[in-house]
Amino acid sequence: MQTQITMSIMPYIQRVRTPWRLIAVFAVAMGLFVTVPTFAMDHDAREQVLLEALDAYDHGLQQRDENGREHRALFRKAADGFEALLADGVENGYLHYNLANAYLQTDDLGRAILHYRRGQRFIGTDEQLRANLEFARSLRRNRIQSSGEKAIWETVFFWHYETSTGVRLAVCLLAYAGFWLLLTLRIYQKRARVVPVVCLLGLLWVSAGTSVLVESWNRSHVREGVTIQDDITVRKGNGEASAAAFREQLHEGVEFVILEERPGWYRIELPDGNSGWIRQSQAEVV
Repeated sequence: MQTQITMSIMPYIQRVRTPWRLIAVFAVAMGLFVTVPTFAMDHDAREQVLLEALDAYDHGLQQRDENGREHRALFRKAADGFEALLADGVENGYLHYNLANAYLQTDDLGRAILHYRRGQRFIGTDEQLRANLEFARSLRRNRIQSSGEKAIWETVFFWHYETSTGVRLAVCLLAYAGFWLLLTLRIYQKRARVVPVVCLLGLLWVSAGTSVLVESWNRSHVREGVTIQDDITVRKGNGEASAAAFREQLHEGVEFVILEERPGWYRIELPDGNSGWIRQSQAEVV
């Protein structure tokens, strides 16, 4: 599969040469791993796994571009390395980003979208990650359109969906500081013509702050998932004997909201508002 995707465990690593590449990887490894209290692997082992996974991916790209036959095995090896780091307790957005790229190269669309989404939770809006995610979404077999109400919200409040939490939080704090600074200036210097700017800063403060609070609430209370298998029958109840909720089966890469959970089953809501039950083994939580 020829894909136009951008890969890097950190955006700069693929653009620097040895020995600087090794130094960058070492610095990244220190930043990734030092904050987690316990690991099954020691630092040197984690660094080695990281380097081998990166090299496997690079060689996979070379084999693919040269029409070699071993590129899938190399991408699989890269994915296994990144998965090993995650299993060892590492949580980092670019690690999920790399893993998603490796899965996409092996045509594992569901897990690719899953890990792009997980990467976004850590690093917010990254143009390369976002482009890769949209490319992966374009490969899905199911074409499920968002419901009218949801599409309107995403259009009107596009800045909420298209900017990272960090950016919105920074805007909120800067607007808050500017609001009170100019308001104080207006109180002590009555002739200062700052009222329009104060109003604008107040609006930015409230809007950005509300956006951050809403996202924080959603992360705590709204669980989302991605299907990782093909030919999934969505059922009306949580049992194999239940009738199909609708005719079309789901395939890998479909994103949904989890409405309810019972042993072995999720009740999900699709972007178009339809809902039903699928087995937990058929999906992963973002």
